[in-house]
Amino acid sequence: MKHLTSDQLVAFHLDELSNYEKVILEKHLQECSACQNEFILMEELHNEWINPVSIEPSSNFLNGIMGEIEQQETTAIKGRNMAKNQPMKNRLIHLVIAAAATFLIFQFQPAKHIVDSNQHVVQTIEQTSSLMEKGREIPIPFSKFWKGDRQ
Repeated sequence: MKHLTSDQLVAFHLDELSNYEKVILEKHLQECSACQNEFILMEELHNEWINPVSIEPSSNFLNGIMGEIEQQETTAIKGRNMAKNQPMKNRLIHLVIAAAATFLIFQFQPAKHIVDSNQHVVQTIEQTSSLMEKGREIPIPFSKFWKGDRQ
């Protein structure tokens, strides 16, 4: 018999099986250590889900987290103040670079070229598979790829 599925183990655990199925699964669990381990793990997870352990963090832990948050906020505020004090020249350079990149993207439309080339590839594949299904030879235009004399 193959290993038991998770559904079978859950049904066995919830006592949703017929007597015949129970006997077969019990026998398999006695013989298969991998399924036994899986079943034990499933039961442990089920028990923890039903009876969750309550964890209360210590005041030192909470104070440490709050200190980290305050430190991060202070660092973020300092970063914003530094950005405000950044020279106007750097801001202008960033603006010009962003404008140039935007212009190039709209002018040359790289996404359109990618879509077009993908469509060409799909068409080529469809034509090739169609020819192969019909049992025809696939013509390969060497003149496009081969420069010079073919001898």
